[in-house]
Amino acid sequence: METKEQILNNALDMFAKSGYNAVSIRDIAKTVNIKESSIYYHFRNKQDILDSLVHKYESHIRELTNMLQAAMSDTNSMNSFSWDWLREYYFEQYLFDTFCNQMMRFMMIEQFHNENMRMLYEHYLFELPRNIQTGAFMMLSQFGIMNEQQAEECGNDFFANMTTLTFKYLLNGEL
Repeated sequence: METKEQILNNALDMFAKSGYNAVSIRDIAKTVNIKESSIYYHFRNKQDILDSLVHKYESHIRELTNMLQAAMSDTNSMNSFSWDWLREYYFEQYLFDTFCNQMMRFMMIEQFHNENMRMLYEHYLFELPRNIQTGAFMMLSQFGIMNEQQAEECGNDFFANMTTLTFKYLLNGEL
């Protein structure tokens, strides 16, 4: 693994456990086993590390969302409808992904200290998942399995349950 990636991974690990303000460049360098000055070869400062992590997370989520939306729009009939794409994209590559899980924890901590992180937290942990999950149930209304109001209600119920499970099992305790 490249030094830059090690810096990002170790910084995120520490940020997700202790928060941004509790971690110094010196702490990051120590965990990567490099000199503090070596970090500045890769990043301007600690804020640059944070910005790089947010950019990486947003790129990952954008890619997953695009793949998920493509999978949802390619479904032409109930025969081709499969929940495998939801499991693969939403669970395996988002909720259970170590990087995403650490970013969610980090956003959860930092929402109280940083307005930008609060907005990211709101968007990526509430708005986007709710829209994706409700969209999956709206597909069922297109197949005549339920009407739009029922799909909206099922989507909201599913979102509420998934959010509870996410917070109870993924964002609580050890990673």
